[in-house]
Amino acid sequence: MDKLKGLINGLILAGMLLSAQTPAVATTAPQKPVLQSLNEPQPPTIHRALSIKGYKTLSGTKILFIRTPGLPMFDALVSFAAGSAHTPHQPGLAAVTFSLLNEGVAGKDINAIQATFDNLGARMGMDISQDRTLFSLRSLSDESRRTPALELFAQVLGKPLLPQGSLPKLKSQLQYFLDLEDQSHAAQAREANLGQLFPDHGYAQSFYGTRAGLASITRTQAQDFHRKAYSAGNAQITLVGDLTEEEAQRIGAQISAALPLGPATAAIQPVTSPAAPGLLRVERPSTQAYLRLAQPSVLRNSPDYVALQMAMRIFTHRLSNELRERRGLTYHVEADLSALQAQGSLTIELQTRPEQTDAVLAHIKTMFTDFLAQGPTRQELADTQQQLTGSAPLNSATNAQILRQLHAIGAHNLPLDLDFATQAALKLNLVSIKSALNRHYLADQWRVVILGPKTDQQPLPAPSESATNSMCRVPDKIVAS
Repeated sequence: MDKLKGLINGLILAGMLLSAQTPAVATTAPQKPVLQSLNEPQPPTIHRALSIKGYKTLSGTKILFIRTPGLPMFDALVSFAAGSAHTPHQPGLAAVTFSLLNEGVAGKDINAIQATFDNLGARMGMDISQDRTLFSLRSLSDESRRTPALELFAQVLGKPLLPQGSLPKLKSQLQYFLDLEDQSHAAQAREANLGQLFPDHGYAQSFYGTRAGLASITRTQAQDFHRKAYSAGNAQITLVGDLTEEEAQRIGAQISAALPLGPATAAIQPVTSPAAPGLLRVERPSTQAYLRLAQPSVLRNSPDYVALQMAMRIFTHRLSNELRERRGLTYHVEADLSALQAQGSLTIELQTRPEQTDAVLAHIKTMFTDFLAQGPTRQELADTQQQLTGSAPLNSATNAQILRQLHAIGAHNLPLDLDFATQAALKLNLVSIKSALNRHYLADQWRVVILGPKTDQQPLPAPSESATNSMCRVPDKIVAS
């Protein structure tokens, strides 16, 4: 009752203060509301006050921070240049070391580590890619919860036990993941295509290594790799949330100090001689055929990346309209740029009917040839820029979304501005996009994989413009429910 009475009194007091601050308004006739037509151009509101703070510790750890005080919590992401492509000589060493990290620290096994985070209201996550390993921590900002969570998090990264007893179990798990890849037609098509694009390179290997590589890995090798690849000079720390700048600096320094001392590892070498353009057919029993095309592209920090990314947004829309909406040949198709740190790539992938893969492939190549020759239309560029203007703020509405973008800025040495890519995209014109396309791509440079059953081929079905055949359609009349 006392809490309720205090709440009522507080609301009354707040109303009195608000009334005192608001000048009296004479009673007049109701004014017509001011509305803006949805057809009128909306003023761009892309640039936001999300200031990026950047630091570097004396041991070489890069720290990026954005303060978002809306909720009493924060996210930390610590990443290392320790992904699978860093150990091509010992396939699976990166994955084994990564998997061992949370298996135990002094006084705690994997179950006790998880229970401690749970009791503190914190959550730890882990991920591995070809370039990097990533470790995330979400915690309350309250110091009594934050401090022990960060201490355990830093201990897992800097002083793991890497227990010998966990090694057989983890190797078995990684072998199981390799078995799953062997059963996935999408994964097989992807790895075959990467083998064409990155022959004899770490990027062509599975994240999990190879069966022979996993079998030969020892705890000593994992310890050596941890000492080198998980060093302070090889780490990047990203912080977003309800922290002051001083607190963010202390947290970054605390995590960095817990890591082994050492410099950054050598960068992954780029591919010097990709396989010649060509077509690889992989026969598999399936109701669908998996079609994947790839050719070399630019790095994420290239001056042309934004223009090429914009071009692929437009080309994806063309592909979707032509192959899905007009011809009903696929549910989803996408042209996408990779963000690999040593070698970029452009890929187009889709699933379609086995008897029409050759015709679909020829049609995609023709469409891309036309796209290089003509570039996007003025309307396509305007529509895509308008869509980007509306979607950009939504793509960084949460701490987790901001964290991912901020990490990419640090990993690829991009400008310290969350919206720089959107701002650059809005300044593009038809000439700049077409020029970038023709500087980096050729119509006949595709490495192609078709994975599926062998069958007689058929021509493309005739396109349909009828609204009744479209997958998603709006009724002629609006019906209230």
